[in-house]
Amino acid sequence: MTSSFDAIIVGARVAGSAAAITLARQHLKVLLVDKNAFPSDTISTHIVLAGGTQVLGRLGMLDTLERLGGVRYSSMRTLGPGFDYTARLDDSDDIRGLCLTRDKMDAATVDAARTLNGVTLRENFRVTDIVIERGAIAGIRGEDGSGTHEFRAPLVIGADGLRSTIARLAAEKIGAFKREDIPCARAYYYAYFAEVSRAQLDDALITEFEPSPGTASLACRCNDGLVVAAVAFDAREMRDFRTDLSANFARYIGASSAMGKILDSARMVGKIRSSGLLLNTYRDPISDGALLLGDAGLHVDPLFGQGHSLALMSVEIFADLAPAWFAASSGTSIARDAMHNFTARRDGALMPYYKASLRVSQQLGLDRNSHLVHLAANAEPWAANEMVRFAQMVNGDNPFPSFRFAKLMARGRAAA
Repeated sequence: MTSSFDAIIVGARVAGSAAAITLARQHLKVLLVDKNAFPSDTISTHIVLAGGTQVLGRLGMLDTLERLGGVRYSSMRTLGPGFDYTARLDDSDDIRGLCLTRDKMDAATVDAARTLNGVTLRENFRVTDIVIERGAIAGIRGEDGSGTHEFRAPLVIGADGLRSTIARLAAEKIGAFKREDIPCARAYYYAYFAEVSRAQLDDALITEFEPSPGTASLACRCNDGLVVAAVAFDAREMRDFRTDLSANFARYIGASSAMGKILDSARMVGKIRSSGLLLNTYRDPISDGALLLGDAGLHVDPLFGQGHSLALMSVEIFADLAPAWFAASSGTSIARDAMHNFTARRDGALMPYYKASLRVSQQLGLDRNSHLVHLAANAEPWAANEMVRFAQMVNGDNPFPSFRFAKLMARGRAAA
């Protein structure tokens, strides 16, 4: 097999496979590697917000994922202290969200990538080092069942998650990818439930804030007739929570006015899973010869389910810019200066969502401003629609809150 490519992508899940698909369609030669073989599950939110599904649609993947059982949730209900509002997602612009387990989602995107001319996939490949030439990243070294290997490319893409091997090695060797970490105040646990009737839960995404102080919960239908339900609570309570997972999970579900009713007679399927203790992480995403996509470059508290959409939207920005980088490249590595526009475009498009989530992530209760936002959305149907478009990451260039939404918030502030 050749050892030279146009791009090497480390991590073959949603961000990595999507990047491989876009590069192959630009007639570039791509090596896609992953430490796992697919299908392979991973701890993750299953929700793809509408901003992410629109990218999946443009990739030609959305219909495939729905055929695999992905549930198109048609509305979003949000409730908490003093508010309970619902907005439909498909009233205009064909906005839709998707809920699908990661084993099926990732396997489908990997399969789509591997069928393309120009993509070489190596599963069960563990990256052990990066190649450095003249201070720039020029390739990777790693091992699989056939031995140790070295591969080179002018661009190495780390799409290998929050604990990115590419980001860690580059930081150690050349001081690349400076990062900022802010701990998430909450821990998350989720499980699957069967035998939930349509009368209890239709095709809706339901999120509840503060059914008890500092907690939150979520439920949505996913594939195979199951409902995925999650609880969030003070991360400092995680050790005590683990002493009796089933009882404590049931207690938090039961405390939720919405989830308790939905899952009252349901049957839990499989084990309860945990995200562990998480960080909100911002990394400078570019270095000489390398770039970070998905959670490797921008990881956010899973409370709002933004991870998939942040990853897919960043891939689409990358795909728009990459042809010019490769056309202008003449050395063994694409220079950082050539890729600076990616950082500007990514942050301009995604940081409003990251910052909104970051504010809520650092404290257990809703802060006053966030509470006023929800109360305003609760006051008028158009305000609920505006809020949900922002929450689903499809408000485009429209600022949120808009002027009239801010007036509703001001009225709520004055009344308080």
